[in-house]
Amino acid sequence: MEDAKPKDWKELAIMFDKKEALNELKKISNLLVAEDVSMARSSNFRLGGSADVYIRPLTEDAFVAAIQMIRREAWPLTVLGRATNVLISDHGIRGVVCQLSPDLADIVVEGEIMTASAGARLSDIAARAAAESLGGLAFSSGIPGSVGGAVVMNAGAYTGKMEDVVVRTKYIDGEGEVRFLEKDDHDFHYRGSFFNDHKDHFVINSSFQLKSTPAKDIYDEMADLSLRRYQSQPLNYPSGGSAFKRPPGNYAGKLITDAGLKGFWNGHAGVSGKHAGFIIQDGKSSASEVLEVFRIVQERVYKQFDVMLYPEVKFIGDWQEELPQRDSE
Repeated sequence: MEDAKPKDWKELAIMFDKKEALNELKKISNLLVAEDVSMARSSNFRLGGSADVYIRPLTEDAFVAAIQMIRREAWPLTVLGRATNVLISDHGIRGVVCQLSPDLADIVVEGEIMTASAGARLSDIAARAAAESLGGLAFSSGIPGSVGGAVVMNAGAYTGKMEDVVVRTKYIDGEGEVRFLEKDDHDFHYRGSFFNDHKDHFVINSSFQLKSTPAKDIYDEMADLSLRRYQSQPLNYPSGGSAFKRPPGNYAGKLITDAGLKGFWNGHAGVSGKHAGFIIQDGKSSASEVLEVFRIVQERVYKQFDVMLYPEVKFIGDWQEELPQRDSE
């Protein structure tokens, strides 16, 4: 998943021929292709304009073939999983949007190794692991994302993170070639991985090393984590999950609270009164209103505490507004 694109991407978007892309992509087997598809229904924030061309591969071969064609034609490309940690511009997304979830979602278990396609839901791989009496993925049961995005950002919660279990990833590189990444080569770090430094590489599937564990213990852990989320997170509002990365030696939610912004609203978007680390909208907001909350929070916290909060949420699409400052990743 990528943020708003640089100037050369915008130049590609201007030259993009939607009709040609639609005609060519429809030639690929097992690829769903449509035009001018609203992205609001595909995003956790429930916001965003339309994708010029929208595709969903039904198989890994279709995914690889589509990426190879797009690379060859130099069309602008945005790849999404479940779009749980993204905010999509009201002006939509230029070029081709390839969404992997919910279709590219195979899950295969062999002994203590599980391999899941990039579009598989984290809740599904956690449930499958529990059913197979395999421990190690309970932490992912309540994360509303997919495998591909989780590996890219080293997603984690409470009792674990992706780097604890990922041992191999199959991916497409910048030239459209299929390659494999072994455990240590993932370069996992806080909310990042090898893929943050190679944004033109896309996860096809990942394999997890799990451990035989009594199913009751796994289900008990999942129930405990579910209760903790219910008690602490604003699950009844659309959001992109944790809005900001944790600053060194501190917590984003505490800084936002101390800045007097917990429960703050800007029109129909605001900071959760339940957990200040979440930016939410009430169902009537625009993406621009949500973006402005990110900017207000970032500027207020920096002004009061000289600490820069960097967004964990990604800003996708044809943004015409100034975006909040990001870190190097």
